[in-house]
Amino acid sequence: MNEEFKTIHFGKKMKQIRLEKGISQEDLADRLGVGSNSYISDAERGRFLPSDDKLKAWADIMGLTWEEIEDLKVDAELERLGLTDPGFTMMFKEVPNMTVAEKQSLIKSYENILKAREDMRKKK
Repeated sequence: MNEEFKTIHFGKKMKQIRLEKGISQEDLADRLGVGSNSYISDAERGRFLPSDDKLKAWADIMGLTWEEIEDLKVDAELERLGLTDPGFTMMFKEVPNMTVAEKQSLIKSYENILKAREDMRKKK
């Protein structure tokens, strides 16, 4: 799993939400208690993924639930894998009671399929 790629896409999604809510980096930094907007900027650029505690506070400020944050992480992972088929991606949002662990398990299974296909191509 390419965590850097996942973190970059997650950061972009968080920035998009912040901009849609009309919250500046400075305001968000103040409300999170991180001192400067460079923390927000670095997170939005994917330089790191904030801790769960910071993400929970960030979600509260943005008016998001923890489940929505987890969904954004899954969306970033699906994007990393190139899964853009609307039917496939909607499955992750529409299947009732699918836990984050179950979603991650499906993603891992798909990664294994991609790896097996690549291994078969290399053998030919």
